[in-house]
Amino acid sequence: MNPRPTHVPLRHHNRRLRLVIAALALLACLSCAAGAYAMTSHAGWPADQHLVMDKGPAGRANTLTAKPGVHNYLLGGYGNDTIVGGDAGDVIWADYHPSGWPSHQTAVIHAGDGPNFIYANDSVNYVWTGTNPQTVVHAHEDGGIIHCENPHQVVYTSHHALAHWKLEGCKHISFYSVGY
Repeated sequence: MNPRPTHVPLRHHNRRLRLVIAALALLACLSCAAGAYAMTSHAGWPADQHLVMDKGPAGRANTLTAKPGVHNYLLGGYGNDTIVGGDAGDVIWADYHPSGWPSHQTAVIHAGDGPNFIYANDSVNYVWTGTNPQTVVHAHEDGGIIHCENPHQVVYTSHHALAHWKLEGCKHISFYSVGY
């Protein structure tokens, strides 16, 4: 009669440990990817008092118009969008989808005169910022023209992306990301 071993052979233990470590590493990678995919920080944004989103299919032309006197979130989508901001300060996205699809789309943004947060991304962008000196523009993807209607406005971009943008009247360019 053979007595049962009271311990697990070392090679079986090492194999199990390697599987556990691989599973933990995979979970860590997936959690980092989920964080990168999540929305940008809302730090400094005005309250969301009115939301307008382009939820239509690709290829359509849409006009998104702000409601006067309130803070608007105006979110362009897959189509060729014209976005008209309000007077109280808005959050404006040329394309709120993270995919950059379809590969060619256009956003024309006419921001109002409140303190705006403008995200010119994932499309060819034509941006008029409004006149408020506190307006900021984030221009990191694709390209186009940004018309800063006040010389004190800040355009946040990268050294790589700057070559794809024509900046008119924009005196303050920053390569530092402020998180919003």
